[in-house]
Amino acid sequence: MAQIFQLQHLRIPLEHIIVATNNFAEDTFIGRGGFGRVYKGQLPRSGEPSITVAIKRLDETLAGQGPREFGMEILLLASYKHSNLVSLVGFSDEGAEKILVYKYEINGSLDRHLASADLTWERRLRICLGAARGLEYLHAGVGTSHRVIHRDIKSSNILLDENWEAKISDFGLSKIGPMNQEFTFLFSNACGTCGYIDPEYQNTGVLSKESDVYSFGMVMFEVLCGRFAMIVGFHDERRLLSSLVKRRYREGRLGEIIMGVLGDQMKQYSLQTFSRVAYRCLNESRNQRPDMKMVVQEVQSSLEYQIGSPSMLWGSSKGGDPWSLLLENKNLKFRKIEIDHKDWIFSIGFTVEDSITGSSVSYHYGGDGGPSGNQPSKISFDEDEEITEIGGTVGVTHGRYVVYTVISSLCILTNKRRRVRFGKETGTSFSVSWDVGSFAGFYGRSGFYLDGLGFYSKTTI
Repeated sequence: MAQIFQLQHLRIPLEHIIVATNNFAEDTFIGRGGFGRVYKGQLPRSGEPSITVAIKRLDETLAGQGPREFGMEILLLASYKHSNLVSLVGFSDEGAEKILVYKYEINGSLDRHLASADLTWERRLRICLGAARGLEYLHAGVGTSHRVIHRDIKSSNILLDENWEAKISDFGLSKIGPMNQEFTFLFSNACGTCGYIDPEYQNTGVLSKESDVYSFGMVMFEVLCGRFAMIVGFHDERRLLSSLVKRRYREGRLGEIIMGVLGDQMKQYSLQTFSRVAYRCLNESRNQRPDMKMVVQEVQSSLEYQIGSPSMLWGSSKGGDPWSLLLENKNLKFRKIEIDHKDWIFSIGFTVEDSITGSSVSYHYGGDGGPSGNQPSKISFDEDEEITEIGGTVGVTHGRYVVYTVISSLCILTNKRRRVRFGKETGTSFSVSWDVGSFAGFYGRSGFYLDGLGFYSKTTI
């Protein structure tokens, strides 16, 4: 708790909170969680308009909640910022009160919408993609030496703003672990919510980031099936969604438990891609589960299949595996592109930065290990620089790996400068340009090579 005293700028006078909630009146009460009661109010600010906030009031009689959880929530949200994490406005710890104040998210929590026919499959995919990005940031983007393990990922802890953008919340149970190893293991008493807890963590007390991955897989299946991870009152396979989806997936009968109205909306490859990675998240062995970077990529691909290819795919439509990098959030910008090439384009990598938080994430598609024998060529972007044109050639490989249709050369142009061409200009040429501000991302196929490439524009998504 001593560290909280370093966050004086976030301390809110208790009298302001009392005014905002009319002394915690019942007509401002909006819900109850593991932390305590939650209220909605208009928080006054000196010299500025009031803001709508959600106010959580700690109830220390609840199991597992107390000063440690209160302090952890403040420290994590004060230290780490991401567009898919809830925004902490401040806190109050005057007298016996322990209160957390957040930006109010108008669409509430995901669990309230699971069974809603108004929540389309495409919107569900976008919500899952946002939440996956937030969790990927906690696991891999908060620092070079440590990561955050949430420990209580569930649909009620995913909030939705006015644009239905997902925000991960409730960090009271979170743990900080080392990041300088492939698997981070921490020993602790198993915490979380029944139906979402990683069975391996529950049985051994050994916590890892893969425990969060398991919980997120359960959220994905909740979104797919339109029901909760556990339903009280049933005493058969319907009680635990995990058992039900595993059995139906293995039997090839998953369609029987998908929420009815979603079935007519789904495109086949979108469902297959989404359900495949969700099922992998529930693997009994934690080292067989995907990391969140892979989950993000697979959900992106599922979204791509659902909304259709918004531009022509140059190169192979069958070689390699599909990938997609969609800049859904207007704050996301490309800061670097790395291209490994010789006679063909072997791989392409992207570094994407959130212009608000400064956090960045890197993605890589195609062959690993630099098969060209050279260091990949790098393109770095200024803050106001945007891609306005791509061009290149589609060729056919020869030599040891023969007759593969691949991207043989590639050129990327921006609103500030022209770029040199990477690779060897052989085969059929392609080129496309667009207005500044309309580019929204790339998609394609990749294996040992960059097999295919296309782009998203904001007018088509």
